[in-house]
Amino acid sequence: MHNKISISTIRRALGLATLLAPLAAGAGGFPAKPVQIVVPFGAGSITDVVARVIAEHMREGLGQPVIVENKPGVGGIVGAANVAKAPADGYTLLLGSNSTNAINQSLFKSLPYDPIKDLVPVSMAGEIPAVMIARADHRANTLQDVVDLAKAAPGRLTFGIGNTTNRVAGEMLQKAGKFEAVIVPYRGEPYGLTDLLGGQVDFMFLNLPVAYPHLQTGKVKAIALTGVRRVSAMPSIPVAGETLAGFSMPDGWLAFFAPAGTPPQIIRRLNEEIVAALDDAEVRKRLEATGGYVVKSSTPDELGERVASDAKRWADLIKAANIPLQ
Repeated sequence: MHNKISISTIRRALGLATLLAPLAAGAGGFPAKPVQIVVPFGAGSITDVVARVIAEHMREGLGQPVIVENKPGVGGIVGAANVAKAPADGYTLLLGSNSTNAINQSLFKSLPYDPIKDLVPVSMAGEIPAVMIARADHRANTLQDVVDLAKAAPGRLTFGIGNTTNRVAGEMLQKAGKFEAVIVPYRGEPYGLTDLLGGQVDFMFLNLPVAYPHLQTGKVKAIALTGVRRVSAMPSIPVAGETLAGFSMPDGWLAFFAPAGTPPQIIRRLNEEIVAALDDAEVRKRLEATGGYVVKSSTPDELGERVASDAKRWADLIKAANIPLQ
């Protein structure tokens, strides 16, 4: 005898299967093991600091260890490529930046990853002003001093840079000030800062939170911010555009990304945990104490729009500065 199955029974079964699909995709059991956050810059960078503060809070919500691993190299390319090639299961995240996800594709002839196709947005983590600094005993005190010194000795002044964002800033500054200097690249900002303090380079462009403690102790002095506005943490630092009309650079940012193909349910869960961390009063206090860091979260869609917009803007800046592809 054959059993008869009604149409309504089939429909109920199909409906249940649809409801259970997200669980079958793996979101229901996520996370079942530690989550790794890859930092594509060295220890001591602002990216490293932010990742570790947020990871502490995420451990509580996820109920699993959240491990931060530094994979520095080639302007963040090494770490970003590592995450792009990782399994799309939510267990490997990139705390990327405007360098790794919006600038590098316009600065390098080829990349071992596609920032748009290989990485999907999860959430913003914050915005970071950049600053040009000098040793406390350097004879230049203002940006105009720098321009005058550079014009008096073309190609003699040295500018240290630790990421691609500030590489563009250094080139744009030379163009706006109509002078020539030598750009000295470093694997990360802490390495360049060490050389600046040791007298190996004259000036350095770096993220304000990295310079902040040294500005507080008086070991270095701020020449100018490279962004479009002064910052509340140190309101006395002028913006470069106040001296050089037309000079304007977007502020940098940090944001979380996952490998393309990561299930949407897992992206939503990770976004919720990251946003919860950034909304926590203690987390905000610790991040803002770095000096100049602006805590900011987002939805995945909002981050995707920011990446697309900034990628175009940086491409235009790189083209305007005549920076050759690396």
